[in-house]
Amino acid sequence: MTHQTATITNSCTAVDSAELLRRAQALVPILKARASKTAEAGKVLDETVQDILAAQLNRIGVPSRFGGFDVEFDTHHKVAMELARACGSTAWCYSLWGAHTYWLAYFGPNAQEELFADGPDIITSSASFSVKSDYRRVQGGFHVSGHWRFVSGCDHAQWVFAIVDGPEGKMDAILPRSAFKVIDGTWAVSGLEGTGSKDIVVDEVFVPDYRTQFGGGELYHVDHPAQRPPMPYHSQRRYTVPKYALVVWDLVAPTIGMAQGAVDEIVERMRGTSGGPRSADSAVVQNKIAESCAEIDAAKALLHLDFQDAQNKGERGETFTTVTLARYARDRAYAAKLAVNAADRMFGMAGARALSLKDPLQRIVRDVHAAVHRDGLVFDFASQPFTRALFGMDPGFSVLRKGENSRQ
Repeated sequence: MTHQTATITNSCTAVDSAELLRRAQALVPILKARASKTAEAGKVLDETVQDILAAQLNRIGVPSRFGGFDVEFDTHHKVAMELARACGSTAWCYSLWGAHTYWLAYFGPNAQEELFADGPDIITSSASFSVKSDYRRVQGGFHVSGHWRFVSGCDHAQWVFAIVDGPEGKMDAILPRSAFKVIDGTWAVSGLEGTGSKDIVVDEVFVPDYRTQFGGGELYHVDHPAQRPPMPYHSQRRYTVPKYALVVWDLVAPTIGMAQGAVDEIVERMRGTSGGPRSADSAVVQNKIAESCAEIDAAKALLHLDFQDAQNKGERGETFTTVTLARYARDRAYAAKLAVNAADRMFGMAGARALSLKDPLQRIVRDVHAAVHRDGLVFDFASQPFTRALFGMDPGFSVLRKGENSRQ
């Protein structure tokens, strides 16, 4: 099956990274005012999705030939951090949606042209953790069934990437909205409530061959063809990097932004204190804020360093060694750990006021802790593959997490 290219009809005016970041910053006060309502709704609000699309922030991850912006993908991370200062749940979903449109380039042209046929403003979630799933080969494709948990942002998704178990190994499949059912009531949690990371089910849905892929799911062995997009179909340098070399950084970015939101809250409160001995005058307070800011800056630097290192290696055609890939995984989890430390330090000096369920700081801290329960962001587990690789051992030997305890 072929589809007419959407390159011309989906083109958009060029926008640089600075303008996209400015648009994100303009949304911060709006999203902050909606953060509590988002948590109560258990999903990103419809009006927020429309605001993100209107600002064209989703187009950072879209290939340029389909109307996306030809900017560094680091811009996506910076935008996610900005949005997370206001609402962790919204930023979490935004970051995932953008990463998924980026992943689309690793499928063949037919799949890409089908998904972008109506324009660049699509929303795609992922289903990585199955309660049960299966596929069977039929003429022209596969019949897929399954039940997946933790599908963040699925209420708004037009498509879902599903990892499906089966007789030929794990298979990536792209499913349209008509193929899956969202199960309400499956996301009652203490943090990141507004991500709406609910269960979905699929029952005997046909998926054509061109929307499936094998061999793309290895974290520490990325030489399979499925790890690389069809070149020269896309020219942006982000597509010189094996897909799973950069996985999960999209969720570290909002986690860092949430920690910055905690610092923002404390600074704003203490800046306004007056009369008597002020908290802002305390050397202890000043030191704690400085330390949290340093941790946040260090986390940002790790993200940027690894992402640029991966793209530079990709452009030069270098091999991604097992140690390098395990280092990326280590750094992702360590950056998330720094973010948790920074947020916890702010909460610890916030006083009794922060215990109120109406106080935004307690929600921010709950969101940060929820974020690092995601598979791959727990440092005590993610650090092991790096050291195993240094020892010349198989980095993927240890089981990091069971699917039912993790979330995407």
